[in-house]
Amino acid sequence: MKTKLFLLLTPILLSCFALLPVVRAAPSPTNVNVVNTPNVNVVNTTASPVPVRDVDNPASQPFQAKVVVGFADGASTTGDITIATVPAGKRLVIEYLSVFSAMLSHQKVINTLIEQAEQGVHGQNYPFGSNADGTLDYWIGSQPIRFYAQPGPIRCFAERDSFAGANPNSVTFTIVGYFVNCPTCVP
Repeated sequence: MKTKLFLLLTPILLSCFALLPVVRAAPSPTNVNVVNTPNVNVVNTTASPVPVRDVDNPASQPFQAKVVVGFADGASTTGDITIATVPAGKRLVIEYLSVFSAMLSHQKVINTLIEQAEQGVHGQNYPFGSNADGTLDYWIGSQPIRFYAQPGPIRCFAERDSFAGANPNSVTFTIVGYFVNCPTCVP
């Protein structure tokens, strides 16, 4: 009886062990040898660096622009201010927009915009707060965007909720992106 029970339980027990996950050690890190032989006699890697490029977009050329604008006494808008001009033969891909303002007490920025011709991108408003002594109201807005600008000027604009008092150098626009070559792009 014990033998029959043993013969019956042995395959069941072995199959249970076979179903258990096997613990495997993670593969150990491996050194990679990069061969760069523009000059076969050079052994020093600093004299013969490995070329690096953006394989996804080899034509991209980094770009950033910033402009500081203000409000004249009696004006509720800054007017259209050129932040950058895209040259002929290029397209500017703007990926990030940021706006910072330091307004007179009890004044708020209520609208911001970057645009080119008929294409417009509004920034989103993020109220940031006032300073401790109440002399200035700060406002910050930032967002990732995807804006394709053709050759020509890119303009920015800000609007406040007041006409009172000059407020020079109170709004800073920053755009970040990259140029790509575009032989068919003309102003």
